Amino acid sequence: MKYNAGKIAGNKASRVLLASAMLLGMLTACSDPAPAGQGQPKAETAAPTSGGIYHLGETVNPEQVTNFNPFLATGNWTPFFDYVFDSLYYFNPVKGALMPRLADGEGKWSNDNKTYTVKLNLKAKWHDGQPFTVDDVLYSFQTLKNNKVLDRYQLWGDNRLKDVTAQGTDTVVFTMNNQFPSLPFYLSTVYMVPKHLFEKENAAEFLNKTPVGTGPFKFKSINESAIVLDRNADYFLGAPSIDQLYVNRFNNSSTLTLALEKGDVQGTTGTVAMPSVPKLLENPVNKLQIYPGLSTYSVIMNNEKPLLSDPAVRKAIQLALDRKSLIEKGESNGVFPANPGFLSSVFGDMTDKKLIDSAAYNYNLNEAVKGLEAAGYKKNAKGIYEKDGKPLSFTYHMAANAPAQNKEGAMITAWLKEVGIETTTKLVTWPELTKLLMAGDYELLQNGITTPPDPQAQLEFFHSKMTAPIGSNTPGLNYMRFRDADVDKWLDEASSADSAKRKELYQQVQQRIADKAPIAVMYNVGGHIPYRVDQFTNYDENLPVTSALSLKQIKKK
Repeated sequence: MKYNAGKIAGNKASRVLLASAMLLGMLTACSDPAPAGQGQPKAETAAPTSGGIYHLGETVNPEQVTNFNPFLATGNWTPFFDYVFDSLYYFNPVKGALMPRLADGEGKWSNDNKTYTVKLNLKAKWHDGQPFTVDDVLYSFQTLKNNKVLDRYQLWGDNRLKDVTAQGTDTVVFTMNNQFPSLPFYLSTVYMVPKHLFEKENAAEFLNKTPVGTGPFKFKSINESAIVLDRNADYFLGAPSIDQLYVNRFNNSSTLTLALEKGDVQGTTGTVAMPSVPKLLENPVNKLQIYPGLSTYSVIMNNEKPLLSDPAVRKAIQLALDRKSLIEKGESNGVFPANPGFLSSVFGDMTDKKLIDSAAYNYNLNEAVKGLEAAGYKKNAKGIYEKDGKPLSFTYHMAANAPAQNKEGAMITAWLKEVGIETTTKLVTWPELTKLLMAGDYELLQNGITTPPDPQAQLEFFHSKMTAPIGSNTPGLNYMRFRDADVDKWLDEASSADSAKRKELYQQVQQRIADKAPIAVMYNVGGHIPYRVDQFTNYDENLPVTSALSLKQIKKK
């Protein structure tokens, strides 16, 4: 049974938009989703097996494999969790729908819509042979409640979860403080962990070096060249046909793409060097699956830093970004224009699409300069605007070993210089970018943010409950340290409102975000998955083809 994202959001246009977006020919989410790994991939010695070994290619650096705890935001390569763990529901971005995993079908709402009851699929077992039970679910959600920093999407917020309890041995009851129609989609963001192992540790610090999940693949080993996963012969949704999933680790997207061209790997979860795509697709054995996504790449601005607390400065930075050029030259027209109000166009009529093309928020260097001068900034001898002796000079963080991101960052910093804003570029790893964002130890930072599949969740990126003072890790995704009492009020009201009221409130939030410019959006990102069909068949194109649920079905030719 499936839930339609547009239906839950009160938005019948969602499916049409998703289908239309796929036809636009989106080729990439981003050509540099992660930085370098260690060394060239080298196959681990393994006896030939009937199902074969599927070689997945990824850029996974050492800092992305420091832990395998799905509760922790840093130190991991996130696709790993989809292969080894299960959530109650899985959000399928290809169809914009929820699919049961550890849940046994669709949950049921109470008459007052404040209780959601989910029956569990108790055929599931942990990889160590222990049974999956209702206590594992209760423990997983209680851990988020007990460790606020782990509750990234604020499931235990004031108007959300009140309690999670068992009903018998096979059913979980989610009780809300208020109506929260987005709950099923939020449940897809929480991986279940084994209580019998995690309760012995501090879940907020546990590195989980030998992870045990219920997923279709079991963790076997890791080295500088690969992450090796074995098939879970007892997987409750059907055992994988392949015997091993071998995640080859590459230094960068270019060497990975070359390996894909040669047939050394059969696919990736989305890493590809964009300039190589035309050549890659000349060979009929190579395919590229495309679909819209929930990520937005932006210049993230720390609103608590001196000068960046001034909306006039942030608005000037927003106007200095030529999004059309970024999309054409940096991403080969393979991504969507981003909404200055942040809400992705995949949410149909919930999105204020007029903001996307509005001249008031698009590239205009003259207007950027006018805005700064109207706010009292004057150019100094270096041609940099300053006020009260403080120049608009900022450190600009972006990812190292990320050619597409570096090219786009160079374009952006050049435009900022034209406006009279000085930047000093600093390159760090992708995990380091996340750490800087969480702690607020940055001024300008170029990165993507991925949110849960719901408009409420995406806009709550800007709620003050999702942030923290500089020096403290944010409990949510409000890395900008943006605070606006009206935005908080509108989002709180929308959280339990009907569809029509939600739409009205979301329009107000988007307009305020566009006007206050706490973040300068670049483009909206979707899925782009290159894969080969010469050695394996039976990919499920109704899912991301290299997702766990698709790879468990593929077969060796």
